Amino acid sequence: MFDTIREMLNKEPFEPFRIVLTSGSGYDIRNPELVALGQTQLTLYYPRSDKFAMLRVNQIAAIEGLASAA
Repeated sequence: MFDTIREMLNKEPFEPFRIVLTSGSGYDIRNPELVALGQTQLTLYYPRSDKFAMLRVNQIAAIEGLASAA
């Protein structure tokens, strides 16, 4: 799963995607520059705020593509 996330973040052109956790929570990734990958977790930073979410890689259930905004 970690390699898939890395590939999605490095894809040119970037395509937004959603990370779904085993709890059912979803996190939209719309800017690859706002994601930091560690060995066992990733940190998602929210633009124009001090908020962030730390996600454990072993709790990721799925990765879904997001439809582009028209």
